[in-house]
Parts: sequence; C-alpha cells; structure tokens
Amino acid sequence: MSTNSTNILLVDDSPTVRNIVKIYLMNLKVGTVEAEDASRALQLLKLVPVNLVIADINMPGMDGITFVKEVRASKNAQLRTVPILLLTAEKDVALRQRGTEAGANAFIQKPVSHHELTETVRQFLTKA
Repeated sequence: MSTNSTNILLVDDSPTVRNIVKIYLMNLKVGTVEAEDASRALQLLKLVPVNLVIADINMPGMDGITFVKEVRASKNAQLRTVPILLLTAEKDVALRQRGTEAGANAFIQKPVSHHELTETVRQFLTKA
C-alpha cells in the first residue's frame, strides 16, 4: 500500500494482470492496493480509502458484476460513488449492460492498452 493521497484498488485473480496494470499506472504517481479476489477487495475497502477501483469481471467466487453491486450497496457513502472500471476479455454487449446496470462506470477491454487505461484513469481521477 502506498502513502500517496490517491489510491487505486486493483482486483484481479491474475497476479500478471495486476502487475501490468500497476506498471501502466506508474507514470500517474498513484498508490495501488491489490486484491486477488472480490471478497478480499471488499475487506480492503473497509480499511483503505480509494479514489478508483479497477476490477476484472471474470473472477472465481464473486464475479466483478456482483462485486460492483456489493460496493454500490455499501453503507459507506464514499464507496457508493467511487468510480469502478471493469476489465474484461468479453465482447458481449449484454455483459457490459449488466455491468453498467450494477453501477460500473467504464469498461476496458483486455488485453489492456497502456494508453486506454491511463487516459481512462486520468479522466476519472480528474473528476474526483
């Protein structure tokens, strides 16, 4: 965990994907907090203030869409509004629609593009 004033929570069961995302975010000078699954991410959200969440849709246990619903249903007002970006290898429009209805703010297609990720993150951090 970083002592930066801006923290991003990365939620993905793949350590490789989490590392790639962290490398891509390095030039933004943000702190990152990592969770290997949605259940751990929900625990971390109670402990660490974050400005943005980047989560995979397809994870074992709780999937990304269910995770978004859980965050949006939180008693913590800040969590109910924290921007959530979902990563997906899926091109299914219905899946993205379910994510949007759950409360996801944006989607990033895997394999993750450095430019797309950093620009999308910048947009959401600028709004905050």
